[in-house]
Amino acid sequence: MSNVQNSVGIDPEIEAIAIVYRAIAALDSPAQQRVLQYVASKLGHSVATIPVSIDTADGPKLVTPMVEPPHQQPGDSTGDDDLGISPVALKWMRRNNLGVNQLSAIFSLGVDEIDLVAKAIPGKGKKERCLNVVLLKGIAEYLASGAPRITQEQIKETCLHYDAFDATNFAANLKSFSGDLSGTKASGFTLTARGLTNATELIKSLVQTS
Repeated sequence: MSNVQNSVGIDPEIEAIAIVYRAIAALDSPAQQRVLQYVASKLGHSVATIPVSIDTADGPKLVTPMVEPPHQQPGDSTGDDDLGISPVALKWMRRNNLGVNQLSAIFSLGVDEIDLVAKAIPGKGKKERCLNVVLLKGIAEYLASGAPRITQEQIKETCLHYDAFDATNFAANLKSFSGDLSGTKASGFTLTARGLTNATELIKSLVQTS
């Protein structure tokens, strides 16, 4: 602990702890973790997953910050920002405890254009695989631009690559995905809030089995 004290004799480290405690004490445990994670990440620190005890009105409470160290390419001294990931998507990754190494198995991070590069897309039939293509392709655009927007041509091209294109029912299938996807062929499509949630769960299942 620092021996330097401020003008009124309060150790600055103790004072900082008190300020942080007051700021997050009223939040629930997941929110506390996200705040600690985000601040540590912004400062460039890696925080070990060691529970930290804080006093609350209901007694001592353990908070476990979970922060991954910034991902680095060989010879690279910078982190996620240099991989082309949008700030909005970075927050989404942190909220869902998704790391760069995990997502790299599904998306082409660190290149000029982030795209879907998974070896295979799950699904019992072409319609189910098509929906999963839509969800993952939307996340690829989300990572790149911060907006999960995709065109019908992008969907078709990607479905062809993953054996998920049903020429006869393609347009009808897209309409049936309305809970996860909004828009039209002319305007383009965007993942809905439900679509983003389902895409997140799909990605979590993929990284767990990889």
